[in-house]
Amino acid sequence: MELHDEAGLIGKALVIWLVLLALLVIAVIDAGSIVFANIQVSDAAQTAASTAANTYRETRDIEVSCKAAKDTVPEDEDIDFPKAFCEIDTGSGEATVKLRRDVDTLVAGRLGFTKDLTVVEISETGRPSAL
Repeated sequence: MELHDEAGLIGKALVIWLVLLALLVIAVIDAGSIVFANIQVSDAAQTAASTAANTYRETRDIEVSCKAAKDTVPEDEDIDFPKAFCEIDTGSGEATVKLRRDVDTLVAGRLGFTKDLTVVEISETGRPSAL
């Protein structure tokens, strides 16, 4: 067996490894985007829920409280508000806020079996502060 015969085999193996490495890098970037979006939306929902609960404690007005919650969500994060995004339990004063975001990914959003993973829907409940 000559060295020339093995050179083609080594080249093919190298190409396969490079393709696998590229797929792994893309998967890691997409997963990171989804995790980061989850953290952002969860943080925004928790802040909005706490704001709504505290505003309701002060005003006893559901509409004003939900507007205050909506105003706390950063506009630059492309977060969507479902129709009933804000619910307040008038008995306990707890506020539940639901937020949604479509995550921009390299590949996951374009494949049918992973498209659902790129939609982040978070529901957070906040209580009025004890102060």
